[in-house]
Amino acid sequence: MNIAIAATYAALVFLLFSLPSGRMMAFAGRRYQRGIETLPLLGLGILAARFLFFALGLAIAMGLALAMPSGLTLARIAAAFIIALWIGRSLAGLKRPAPAAANDNAPRNQALKQIWLGMRHDARPYAETLLAASTLIFFVDPQSVSLQMAETLSVAHIAASIAALVLYGLLAGPVLARINAQRDRKRQQRIARLLRSGLPRVSARYRKNAA
Repeated sequence: MNIAIAATYAALVFLLFSLPSGRMMAFAGRRYQRGIETLPLLGLGILAARFLFFALGLAIAMGLALAMPSGLTLARIAAAFIIALWIGRSLAGLKRPAPAAANDNAPRNQALKQIWLGMRHDARPYAETLLAASTLIFFVDPQSVSLQMAETLSVAHIAASIAALVLYGLLAGPVLARINAQRDRKRQQRIARLLRSGLPRVSARYRKNAA
């Protein structure tokens, strides 16, 4: 596997990991609320969880490439749909309440608990393993399956994961402010539509009659 292919894989992983998610918004929220010194252990937990799903996905992709080489085209079409659905779901998640308002009772000084918090937060094992396999299937073929390929993809995956965490760590304030502003605007628009609908006047009349 050459450097260009590994770089393309890293770019795709960075794009997917940079999308808003409960895990990344919690990471940004921790940075915003408690400072950058609280991030390394939490980030290590996130990296560990993602590498575990990567390893499972790589095993699935390599096994599929070796067992059914003639089915790779169909598998890649299905993988493209899965990735598109993941992107759409991540963007739609912006409408939900942000998990960035982290629980202040979350572990501060206990290293293992902070790592475990990063690993388990918003973990979706089946979905994340499927996403990893769907991403990798584009870069795996029967002729390239080898230990060297696995090592190269592993390095690219870790680099992309770290880059996404650094992005959220550096831009925590602007990211959270922009998302909260978007939610505030949508909430104000819903309230304005409700007021225009006349429902509040009807509700007030019913309350008056009941009194």
